[in-house]
Amino acid sequence: MTQTNMTAREREYTPSSCVENLDDVLLNFAEQCISMSEKYKPNTRADVPYGEAPRTVMDIFVPDGDGPFPVHVFVHGGYWQEFSKAESTFAAGNFLNHNRILVVMDYTLAPEAKMAQIIDEARSCAVWVANNIADYGGDPDNISMSGHSAGAHLLAQILAMDWQSEGFDTCPLKGATLVSGVYDLRPLVGTTINDALAMDADEAARHSPQFHLPKPACPIVLSVGGIETDAFKSQTQNFADALHKAGHDCTIIPMAEFNHFDIILELANPQSPLFLAIKAQMQAKG
Repeated sequence: MTQTNMTAREREYTPSSCVENLDDVLLNFAEQCISMSEKYKPNTRADVPYGEAPRTVMDIFVPDGDGPFPVHVFVHGGYWQEFSKAESTFAAGNFLNHNRILVVMDYTLAPEAKMAQIIDEARSCAVWVANNIADYGGDPDNISMSGHSAGAHLLAQILAMDWQSEGFDTCPLKGATLVSGVYDLRPLVGTTINDALAMDADEAARHSPQFHLPKPACPIVLSVGGIETDAFKSQTQNFADALHKAGHDCTIIPMAEFNHFDIILELANPQSPLFLAIKAQMQAKG
């Protein structure tokens, strides 16, 4: 591949290339997270472990009152090498106000962890929630999940895991919402994005949900911003096409006015199409 083509591919998989006011967007993101963490500290069960590694912990935001409450688990992005649950609390107030538990999870980041370990940790978190959330007032029969960017990829891997080996007849989730994800990892090989991950072509293909689809189970919502690169838009459409072909109940929610970063903040907006889709998946009034 020529340097020109490589540079173009790098740009297509750099979400900030479409954002002129990135600093303002990220500042708003951080301010919302800090505000929610402080305001709802009494509702927070912090650093609950779901695994053995230091970063295999989560924060659980529990509404006031008596449960059992519907449960939503959010998987953060950051190209598997940045961010944490501390940057995942922006929607806590919205979920709590609708009497939903919100779980925000950490996982070990690259280069400390390879992709296989990161996927295993995300899957372990989902299993832990399904098995243990009742102890925190959650309804284990009413769990949904969402993921953003790298988190959308990890959620796709959660959907595709062998749930029977974990003691479940089928995937226990009531719904999954995947936002601005990368589902074919092969284009990342050779870019600086892959420096920390160090995937070769075979590893990238092996960990690409595009080629390892889950069995049809829960409804799946895909979304991508209108102010995103063609690569991210194509990744979403191609994955949706594959899911449809495999018999999944899959819907794309277009978000024309949003970029890669501010789109996920719509989970904090009670009237946004993304939140309303999640609310419908969670099968509860409120």
